[in-house]
Parts: sequence; structure tokens; C-alpha cells
Amino acid sequence: MALLVVLGFAAGVVMAWWARFIAPHRFEVRQVVVQTPRKHRKLAGLTIAFATDTHVGPHFRASDLEPVVQRLEEIRPDIVLFGGDYICESPRFMASAAPVLGRMVRSARYGAWGVMGNHDLANIRSRVVPPLEDAGIRILANEAACVETDRGPLWIVGVDDGLIGEVDLDSAFANVPPDGAAICLCHEPDRVEESAPYGAFLQLSGHSHGGQVRLPGIGPIAAPQLGKRFPLGRYQVGDGELYVSAGLGMYRPPVRFNCPPELTVIRLLD
Repeated sequence: MALLVVLGFAAGVVMAWWARFIAPHRFEVRQVVVQTPRKHRKLAGLTIAFATDTHVGPHFRASDLEPVVQRLEEIRPDIVLFGGDYICESPRFMASAAPVLGRMVRSARYGAWGVMGNHDLANIRSRVVPPLEDAGIRILANEAACVETDRGPLWIVGVDDGLIGEVDLDSAFANVPPDGAAICLCHEPDRVEESAPYGAFLQLSGHSHGGQVRLPGIGPIAAPQLGKRFPLGRYQVGDGELYVSAGLGMYRPPVRFNCPPELTVIRLLD
């Protein structure tokens, strides 16, 4: 019995060490194929990289994103999109985060767009947005940008954070034509039932980190506000799809178990 107790304790120590120091840095490239709506089938063939929740701060350094930079340079996506929570705890982390985030988007053919997350706004919008835009990431807050691709226009709709910001879906979609192809960026996934009627064929979200700790057969042991109903993966909502990424960084507790960080690569197919 004593031996079993010792072995159990040792196994627990190893798992805790793995969850804290190894698992958070073994990111995966998650390939997601999205069927392009028939009326927008000319957009088929576009590749979109989606990165979210980098949470550069005391537990996840900007240098931890270097492998992601390398993979993006290999993938060379048409567009890079960000789902918010670039930093956490202090705006001073923008000094190290912005240059690396800028390198993440330099291989994007058409550019990069993103939205703010609750941690970004908690660190003062005016100290977070300018460094991101200087790095080549246009931040959308209840507004849309038209990306002119060689396959036709694609609208990127950015919704302000739903916890600390001010969500205004009417303003966000105001300039999107009734027949326009739109992808919606919204940090919190549980807002999707509000945004779905506006007609985006895809919403991309983060915020939940997939729970960070997922127990086999159970799922996440905890999820944040506005990240409980749709914590991870693909969902059909109305006529569109929602994809929720596990994110790249982490927040308290700074561990991951059975929930690897991810860079999402979306391929639009006919």
C-alpha cells in the first residue's frame, strides 16, 4: 500500500510538472476546412490563419511564440486573424508582444486584422491598440473591413469585447452588403447567438482556452463567463459556423492538460 501511495504521488508530481512546463509550449497546427457558401464559392481556396489568446505576460513570454512565427512563415496564409487577449496583467508586456505579433503577420498575402479581448481592455485600449497597428494588425471594434482578394471581396467583421467593451452588432455589420461574404471575429464565443442572424458564414472566437484543463470523458473542468456554452471546436449556429480555438497562451492557473495550444489554419473549400 505504501508503495502505491508513493507511486501515485510521483505520478501526480510528473503530471503537474508536465502541465505547467511542457504542455503549454507544445502547440498544434489545427487544420479546419470550411465549406464556402454557394453564393460565395469563388472564395474557395483562401487560407486563413487564426491566432488568439497569446496572453503574453508573466507566465507566457513573447519568445514562446517563436515556433508559431516559423510555422506561419512556412504556411504563408492569405490572411491572418487575431481573436484578442494579446497580453495580460500589464500593458508593459506590449513592448515584447508587438514585435513578435508583427512577425506573425508579415507572410500574410492580404494583411492581418484582429479584435480586442477582455484582458486587453483591462490594460487600457489606448496602450494596446497603437502598438498592434504599428505591427501591421488592424484592430476592428464594431466595424468591418473589406479585404479585396483575387477571388473577390471578403468582409472581416470585428466585434468589440463582450465583457469590458461595448458590443454594437448593428454598427459592426453596417457596411457589409446584404450579399457580402463575411467572417465575424468576436472574442467571446457565447455571443454567437446574437451575431449569427447578421449573416456571417463563420465566426471565430477564443477566450475559453478550451478550458486549459480537460478531463477525458468530461471535458473542461472550468470555463470563463461567455465561454461556457461553446468552449472549444466547431459548432453549427443558425446558417453559419462557429469555431472556438484553444488559443496559444494561458492564464491562471498557468497550466494545460489534455488541451494543447493551437494555431488554427482555415481553408475555404467549394
